[in-house]
Amino acid sequence: MAHPRSCEQARRHKCLCSNCGGVLHGWPYSLALARSSEVERQRERDRVTAEWVTARPAKGRRTSTRRSRAAATDSARVDLVYWLSKNPSTVKNVQELGDILTGPVVGELDKAFRVKEPDFRKKLTNHFWCDLLIAFADGMKKCFGVLDRVPDYVADVIMSTRESEERSTIRDAIVRLAVRTAWAPVRVMLHTAGLEELQRTCRILAVLICPAPEDHAAVRNGALLPLAKEGLLEVSRERLEQVFPVDWVRRLREGLEGA
Repeated sequence: MAHPRSCEQARRHKCLCSNCGGVLHGWPYSLALARSSEVERQRERDRVTAEWVTARPAKGRRTSTRRSRAAATDSARVDLVYWLSKNPSTVKNVQELGDILTGPVVGELDKAFRVKEPDFRKKLTNHFWCDLLIAFADGMKKCFGVLDRVPDYVADVIMSTRESEERSTIRDAIVRLAVRTAWAPVRVMLHTAGLEELQRTCRILAVLICPAPEDHAAVRNGALLPLAKEGLLEVSRERLEQVFPVDWVRRLREGLEGA
């Protein structure tokens, strides 16, 4: 897929790339950093820390701005990159899952909708891919005994989540085709990688691909919370606690008990 590097290396918390429809937003660069040198990763951590210093709430106060929330979630993303650098098997799985989305899924959507609905890719930039990944992570566990139910479950969750978060509407046919196309290779990964590892893979890719986790409740709840135990440093947890609602912080702390 011909694609501008500015989207793959995106740092702004917005995705307007109708070229890829958001499916290549950010995550290829994050994986490149995970495979790169410690110097490159530290440079990115320093950049994020500098952004946090200029945007953080006043000392002793729990207030937030868009910039401070973005800086806190960027801190969490960098932690995941560091975690991935020490877990190459998960890097391989994230790459494989990302390739499924950018290859067969986008290919099938193009064949079905590019002519009759030429702007459909632009609609996908509004958190569609992270919605899909979070729904897969949840659905594989809930439907583990009856895996044939996963695609319908995932599609229904995506549609209801987008409605509840008042996100732009994506046609049911687009959602269901994307889910069905992704499910066949993802199901193979489920058997080879195992449920826990594939859930982790979906959650990590959801955080890396999401244009703005601070504005996406499904990613905060379905990815950042469960990943906090294994991938997030204490400093990032503290930053998240300073900028998100008390109820979310309580759930974060409860999830860390015994970690």
